[in-house]
Amino acid sequence: MSKNNNFANDEEDQRQIRTPSMSRSRNQLAAAYAPGSFFTFEGGLGACISIPDQSPTVDEAQISEPTREQIMLRLREAWQSWFTRAYDLNTGERHIEARQCIDEMLLRENTLSPLGASHISFVNPLKMGYAPAPLTFVCNTCGMFKGYDSVAEVAKDQHTFKPDNCPGPTKLKRCKWRQLDVIFVHWSGEWMPATPGMWEWSTKTSDKALVGKQCASCGSRDFILRTDSPRIGEWGFECASCGHRERASWLQNDPFTTEVFRENGGRRVGERRMEPISYRASSAFYAQAEQFIIFSERDQNLLGLLAEQNEQALGSFVAGKYGFGGAEPTSDEMKTILLQGGHDTEWESHESISGMLDLAQKLGDTKMASTIQMEQRKLIRRWLDSDPPLIPVKNELPATLKSLIQRRSEFSSRYDPFVLAVEHEALMRSKVSRTSADGARAPFVRFYRLDQDLAPKNEQDKKAQEDKTLDLMDKLGLAELGLIREFELCRFTHGYSRVNPSPVMEKRGQMVPVRLRLFELLKNNKRPVYVVNQANEAIHVSLRPENVYTWLKAVGVTDLPDWDPNGTVKLGGRILETAEPFGRYFSHLHPGDASTYRYVYTLLHSYAHLFMKAVAEFSGLDLGSLGEYLFPADLSFVIYRNGTTMDLGNLSSLWRNENNRFLAHLLEPASHRCNSGSLCDFGGGACPDCIMVPETSCVAQNQLLSRAVLRGGLSPREDLTHKDQRIPGFLEVVNGSNI
Repeated sequence: MSKNNNFANDEEDQRQIRTPSMSRSRNQLAAAYAPGSFFTFEGGLGACISIPDQSPTVDEAQISEPTREQIMLRLREAWQSWFTRAYDLNTGERHIEARQCIDEMLLRENTLSPLGASHISFVNPLKMGYAPAPLTFVCNTCGMFKGYDSVAEVAKDQHTFKPDNCPGPTKLKRCKWRQLDVIFVHWSGEWMPATPGMWEWSTKTSDKALVGKQCASCGSRDFILRTDSPRIGEWGFECASCGHRERASWLQNDPFTTEVFRENGGRRVGERRMEPISYRASSAFYAQAEQFIIFSERDQNLLGLLAEQNEQALGSFVAGKYGFGGAEPTSDEMKTILLQGGHDTEWESHESISGMLDLAQKLGDTKMASTIQMEQRKLIRRWLDSDPPLIPVKNELPATLKSLIQRRSEFSSRYDPFVLAVEHEALMRSKVSRTSADGARAPFVRFYRLDQDLAPKNEQDKKAQEDKTLDLMDKLGLAELGLIREFELCRFTHGYSRVNPSPVMEKRGQMVPVRLRLFELLKNNKRPVYVVNQANEAIHVSLRPENVYTWLKAVGVTDLPDWDPNGTVKLGGRILETAEPFGRYFSHLHPGDASTYRYVYTLLHSYAHLFMKAVAEFSGLDLGSLGEYLFPADLSFVIYRNGTTMDLGNLSSLWRNENNRFLAHLLEPASHRCNSGSLCDFGGGACPDCIMVPETSCVAQNQLLSRAVLRGGLSPREDLTHKDQRIPGFLEVVNGSNI
């Protein structure tokens, strides 16, 4: 829906139509329609570019202060990662300037200087401004070309577009004008409409100049655009008066890069060339967005673990969560700690239980003594595990994990295993492990312990369904499976790039930096960051650690850690010790030895995509409307509905209607096949015909994926240890030969 305004009466607005605004879903406005994107309204009539809404009052996003802090934390990390990756191309042989890598608003000379919160508006994307663009037109009959700098110019020149007013030399009077749907884009983030001129550096004026706006032969400013070739790159301009053609095909240089290179532009022409593409092409605009799990008010202490200079607290958390504990205090030490902390009643309970234990032992009642000992142990366990613990234990973190925590800057927050471990703990506390009053809707429903909303009405049917679910979970190697009623996520969009979504790309045989651009200023002179909170249904899945470890052994990973299922250290802790940074844009992901962490991530990622495809098939939701969240150290993942419109309960309906048919589908051989056959098998076992999903739904750019990790096959492309060899699938190992 658009809201159009008329010409204003004041002199300035007479030159430019007031910016209209459009309304779409908040997710769309924050991504596909974010400022800088090109689009067309329904019916395909007229291309436009999105611009920030310039209303005097900004629609501020209603977010808590901790959420603001998280956004700022993620922004600094995102900007730093992008800049570091792009600026690494700067060498003595080939100079790259810092401003070629990131928006100049984030730089102080050649050093990154992130914006503070006072220079940012956290915007609720309820509406977005737009303007017609590009303002270039071509006649379908005679090929005449017209270009304008503003909408006001187009409005004043309306008579040109009348069919009987042909401006070309042929005077056919049958002109049929259309907006030219081709633009020029560059990885600097700049775009340009088509024009006969070309940007070059002028040594005379020491500035960039648009050369060739008029015919070099006769001086005419009228041009015909030849579009006979099916390839856009081979189109070209010729003079409408004398037919002179300056270049065989239309070319354009990026004005920004031309200004950066100045006199050296002639030696670096390939880095300046813009690309002609349709404004509809995905490479015309890539919104740069991040997301994270929203921490509840009572879990704000977990958020503090992720703050800078808080490595010691994070280390203690990791040690406690994954079982790297130190020696438990003695009874006398616990007494001292409790009494000093004012917890006299806690110690009195302990003494009371000890008295009952002594009595049972004196009477020779071993059964009663064993029961009392268990109760005493539960009491001590509560002291140790409470948050914060009543009895703190000095944890002993392995040196490898201490080193990894110190090197956290090498990880991106999206793939940082420590961030994900903290986020999963918050999810467990606020949803998965949280209890509710009897009869109330629980925040998390286990599919093998159904509530009244999801269960069949008949108690016998309920019992049979739950038993079957447990049986299928066993075959799928799952330790936990259930429905999260409100999976709370914050997603924010902070800028964009063009041509490529990553900080570097290969162009004409060399790597070039892709520039991250911030959105244009709002009326309040702040940069907008578009924030969308959502709380939709999700499916939470955890794999059984024993099954995962057995599978890793069967695969033959080269760095398999020692792990005792009956010991105190969880498998997740051992997996964390093998963690390796992929790089925010997988720049560090190269084929290498079969590693534990890569294989665990690939297993979870491939399993999540299998679930997503099944959810789309059984729920009626589009695959592009789903999202995933992976927690490698906890062997868990979440599949959620991604959207801000009302949640209609598609996932709960899926389980209510399909339940075990949905799980059985995951085991069927047909769910693991690819229509591309051996072509996909020999290419790593992942392609758009099988396990890949739309980029907007995938958290890892469809990297680290393979059907082989689920049902067996040729090893993933990242594994050189087993190159061209078959590896066993997780489901094969879990079920033996019975699959």
